[in-house]
Amino acid sequence: MSPSTNSRVPAAPKDPEPAESRGSTPEQDRARDLRETDERVTRAIDEAKLAAAKLVRPRGRADGDESLHQRLARRTGTGLTSFGLVLEGLESALEADEAERILAGFPGVRATVVYQPGRAWVTAPDDIAPDVLIAALAEHGIGAYLTRNSLRRRATRLDASPRRRPAVPAAAQQMAEARVRRREAAQRREGSNEALFTARALVTKTRFVVSLLLSIPVLVLSLHVPWQFDWWQWVCAGLTTIVALWGGWPFHRAMLASMRRRMSALDGASAAAILLAWAWSLGAIVLGDAGKIGFTTTPTWFAFHYDRSSPAELFLDVACGVTVLLLGGRLATRYNRVRTGAAMNVLRIPADRHVTVVRKAGKASKPEKRRVPIAELNIGEDVLVPPGQIIPVDGVVVGGASRVDSRVVGGGPVPKEAKVNSRVWAGSLNLDQRLKVRVARTGSKTRAAAIQRWVQAAIREEDAAHQVAVRSASVLVPWSMLLALVAFGIWWLVSGGAGGAFAVALAILIGIAPVALAMSTSTALRIGILSAAERGILIRDAEAFRSLACADSVMFNRVGTLTAGEMHVLQVAAVEGENPELVLRVAGALMMESDHPVSAAIVRACRVSRDTDPGGDVPHWIDVHHVEIDDDGAFIGQAELPVVTSDGDVEKRFVEASLWRPRDMSALDERMAVVAMGGGTPLVISWRGKVRGVITVGEDIKPDAVEAIDELEEMGVDTIMITRDPYPVARRFADRLGISRVYAGIVPGRKAAAVRGVHSGGETVVMVGGSDVAECLRVADVGVMMDADAGVDDLEIEESDVVSLRSRVSSIPEAISLARDVTRTMGGNIAFAWGYNIAVLVLSVAGVLHPLIAALLMVASGLWIEWRSRRLNRIMGRGGIRPALSRRFSRGG
Repeated sequence: MSPSTNSRVPAAPKDPEPAESRGSTPEQDRARDLRETDERVTRAIDEAKLAAAKLVRPRGRADGDESLHQRLARRTGTGLTSFGLVLEGLESALEADEAERILAGFPGVRATVVYQPGRAWVTAPDDIAPDVLIAALAEHGIGAYLTRNSLRRRATRLDASPRRRPAVPAAAQQMAEARVRRREAAQRREGSNEALFTARALVTKTRFVVSLLLSIPVLVLSLHVPWQFDWWQWVCAGLTTIVALWGGWPFHRAMLASMRRRMSALDGASAAAILLAWAWSLGAIVLGDAGKIGFTTTPTWFAFHYDRSSPAELFLDVACGVTVLLLGGRLATRYNRVRTGAAMNVLRIPADRHVTVVRKAGKASKPEKRRVPIAELNIGEDVLVPPGQIIPVDGVVVGGASRVDSRVVGGGPVPKEAKVNSRVWAGSLNLDQRLKVRVARTGSKTRAAAIQRWVQAAIREEDAAHQVAVRSASVLVPWSMLLALVAFGIWWLVSGGAGGAFAVALAILIGIAPVALAMSTSTALRIGILSAAERGILIRDAEAFRSLACADSVMFNRVGTLTAGEMHVLQVAAVEGENPELVLRVAGALMMESDHPVSAAIVRACRVSRDTDPGGDVPHWIDVHHVEIDDDGAFIGQAELPVVTSDGDVEKRFVEASLWRPRDMSALDERMAVVAMGGGTPLVISWRGKVRGVITVGEDIKPDAVEAIDELEEMGVDTIMITRDPYPVARRFADRLGISRVYAGIVPGRKAAAVRGVHSGGETVVMVGGSDVAECLRVADVGVMMDADAGVDDLEIEESDVVSLRSRVSSIPEAISLARDVTRTMGGNIAFAWGYNIAVLVLSVAGVLHPLIAALLMVASGLWIEWRSRRLNRIMGRGGIRPALSRRFSRGG
């Protein structure tokens, strides 16, 4: 028995009851039983785990602890694993060689160390943990840690039950893209959930040509009475049967599928008209007087001219003519699918494509050229790109000089000269000489891949809008069928002849154009998205197009949008008794850790001054601690500066120093105020509560800024500049460009509120700036991120509706002009489509529209909308970029 059971059995008189049981209540006994039962269950689980571990552990293995890396090696045998290390503390290429020698000293380890950007690419046996290599580097003063991707891959491999995963990230990307393409292809084959399109794979040139050849005799004999020989109607009936059933099968298939799924087929009314015309005519020939020898018929163009005494009316010409016109129209209306696919192919860099890379085979070997897939390239390696080839990676040119055509990735319409230290982008075309490019980004991290994802997302948004248009257009089909039935009955009752009534019904079914209505917006929007992308302007969706078209004002953040090149120090002025060199050194020390362009300019000037200073009272190095940036953007910290004591001695003390951009001149004396307003961006430096000097920095105005501002003003768009500079400085700068309004003295935290203020005044605001004003881009009606060096993260931020990759001010009026053209085209297409359908229905019901004429008008309406939408290509081609890109797209990249 268990101890708990013994405690509950009455004891013999000679055995005293345990102390813990004497006086216990039944509730306490039950609680004690539960605790003891829980302990027994826990022990049983532990014993089961131990037994299971003994069963799965290989024989001869000790029960000691086994590391994750040893478990990985045991599971994978003598396999190798590759990973990347980020190296810190490399101060020269010699230290990089030393790190490579240390890593290669381990048995079975191969390593390549790249000095810039401080990476080590290691291939090691599975039983050697990265921590061992990291510790070996640390002993020599080199810090190292695994890259993020290496950590993720290694965590997956160390999983006790690893799932099947692609060997490289590029394979996963390719699999995902293949799934998306298969899903989209299935949707195109089966149609959407709301309406069915005619299967494009069935509308072929062969079907069109055969139907046209068979229809010509039918049309000639039906419309030209003198050529109607004996039994002509039987010959025409046979030819029409082939044309109507086989030639019109794509449209009949869509109609049958729509009936089975209780959906609307956009060509369903036309398919019904073809079958009805064929069946009516065949019935009249087989069952009526139309099949007799010597039967002739005269074409009747208006419903009220049909003779009620005529023995029969044949509509074989209508069945053939409508079929041929539909096939020809659908072949001519391509809806830009081919062109979209070609544009995506230009941006797609195949991961399995082989390139030439310069790589070391071992620690003591010389660099040698190797052919490797793009998926195996590492950051920091050098890739050779011969002339005439597409650059496969984003990177920096480290050897050679050549012209590069980068218009596909927003580089502008004119090829640019690429030389050492020039940035190049994947997807660009090397034109002249061989280039050596150092890899900065590969695969899904390149700008081309980011543009591709952006455009694909925009196309998905356009597809959603297209489905809304399709749903609206599909309503016409059932209503037109109902109207045709009602019109047939009324005309039969009023005219007394079935032939005229049937002609009216056919004209209604054939004349409506739901496909033209569905294409009225989507075609123009798709062409607009692609046209903008080809010019380096990425527009997110239809709403961004509409907002751009309605823009009343464009607000520019001054830094980075209206100016170009690196900022530089224009002037350093100190108050009386202060040393200008000390003022500059303090400013550089405060802004040392900032990556803002103004801070970079100050730090560069400070280093130049320090290197050229022959000596003196200015400290060569100033220590600064506890630097903070307040809400107004001011730098505040404790700086170690020489201070004169009460005894007249000079000693170094930590004093509070600050640097800020003045919003007005009230804190400056007359001399400093003149310097601050003399030009450039003023910065005020103070310590111990007193202003010590003013530094002005500036940069060059972009070459196209003045012309772009003038173009915006001519378009009726008000231009605004927002800046932290004082109003006199900002106004002087704005006058050089011709900008209408200036919002000056606005600190970064208040710029978003200024944008809201303009919007609350009833204006549609387009905010143009970089990633440093992301909040302003978000609150504006349209946020335009302008950054020539935009990478993947910048392209994917949610705050921007438009991205200008060329970083040219002229891209803003180009985007607005394109948006106005697109919205004008979409509005005109919608008005035309609805106006056409209403007019066709009225004319058909009135009996003045022949079915053949209705078919011709229906096809012409779709082609007219297609032509108006494609006209945007020529409009955008005025800038000189369109023809070259069109030829490149036609080659598929």
